[in-house]
Amino acid sequence: MKLESIGVRIREKREQKSWSQEALACEADLSTVYIGMIERGEKVPRLQTFLRIVDCLETTPNDLLVGLFSENQSEEVETFKFRYELAKLSVKDKKKIYKILEAFFEED
Repeated sequence: MKLESIGVRIREKREQKSWSQEALACEADLSTVYIGMIERGEKVPRLQTFLRIVDCLETTPNDLLVGLFSENQSEEVETFKFRYELAKLSVKDKKKIYKILEAFFEED
């Protein structure tokens, strides 16, 4: 994976919204300098920061990450995607999902 590829995707999504770097920085509560560094591939945001950017751009982690990883890394991307989606669920819904998983992994 090339680090600058994540930044390129973020810039593309930002430009689709007709936002300046300043607008995204304001929405994500980040500095304009930091957004520029991410978009140029000089910095890779921490997971929490990445997820804030994803939410501000009204996209998904998968949209920004798909195709950036080699085949052996694609499983990690899928796991990340599911963890992101699970994190957005209510506690009640998470418990339902966990029960389903427990039933799936139960030995006969």
